[in-house]
Amino acid sequence: MSRYKKRAGFTLVELLVVIAIIGILVGLLLPAVQAAREAARRMQCVNNLKNLALAMHNHHDTYRRFPSAHQLGRTWYTTRGRRDAPGGYAPNGYPKEGPFWSWAMRIAPFIEYGNLYNTVTFDGSRGGASWPWWQNRAGVYFGSLTGTDQSLIGQKSPTFACPSAPRGGESWVDPGNSRHAAALTQYLAVAGTHQFMEPGTGSATVAKAGQDGMVYVNSGVRMGDVTDGTSNTVMIGERPTSSTLEYGWQWAGSGDAPYFGACDVVLGVHERAGDPNAAGDWFRPGQQNDPNDIHRYHFWSLHPGGANWAFADGSVRFLSYSVSGKQVATSQNVLEQLSTRASGEVVQTNE
Repeated sequence: MSRYKKRAGFTLVELLVVIAIIGILVGLLLPAVQAAREAARRMQCVNNLKNLALAMHNHHDTYRRFPSAHQLGRTWYTTRGRRDAPGGYAPNGYPKEGPFWSWAMRIAPFIEYGNLYNTVTFDGSRGGASWPWWQNRAGVYFGSLTGTDQSLIGQKSPTFACPSAPRGGESWVDPGNSRHAAALTQYLAVAGTHQFMEPGTGSATVAKAGQDGMVYVNSGVRMGDVTDGTSNTVMIGERPTSSTLEYGWQWAGSGDAPYFGACDVVLGVHERAGDPNAAGDWFRPGQQNDPNDIHRYHFWSLHPGGANWAFADGSVRFLSYSVSGKQVATSQNVLEQLSTRASGEVVQTNE
């Protein structure tokens, strides 16, 4: 008798069924895996903002005030002939702490970047009234150097990069000189309603004055100035880096004209582009593929549905985009109310 036995195997139909089942399982699990990853990234973003808020408080404990967005001479830049940069920490025409160095650089010693802070020439002495854009670690201008030295303000820091942003931690690099680089951040301080000290002259929707938040040009806000309550006042928000890498300079940045820092180091929650009579932009979803940088003038994030915000009390909360749409009796939305430090609003939100 033959002892030959046909070898068992899977039929084509059985294999197709197994592949289909695996595909269905992967389809069911993938959203859960992605959600878990986003939850982890969002938690890291919260931790980053907590560290930045704590550093802001350490700065306040040391200097008895929160840092400025950056500092300018009061008469350096004007809007329609007006002086919109308040006196603050530039009372005699020249910034006490050097021009354009951002709040991020001011808190650098409190987030383990003391070595970077100690190598900066803050007073602008190497360039007179202009600030030293391209310093190396010795505080020397790159315009007079050769070799491969990199700019001091190109130093990257993961604390300033949201892990949900694909371009988190990138740098802008000068196309004409690769040694000229600037690290970029996804976290901008809140100037208040907008960047201008005086109100516009147009309709009621643009007539409100700005510079009413925690951090703005030449500011020196103290804890006692926050009469709306530190738990009701936002201090730092999210705004991802766009595809152009043009905005969000971390350690120092002028922002768009009139160079009060908007788009680079700070934003208002109803920010106006270049003029207090501009229509302004609100907290709403944006896009990273943004060749014209139309989303640079509003807070947004890569987290679904909203963004994380650090408050003046050091807490971090997630706010949905709906806070820019809920109208109240004063015609302000909830985020406008949260952005001001001393306007006396009664904030109504379930966020």
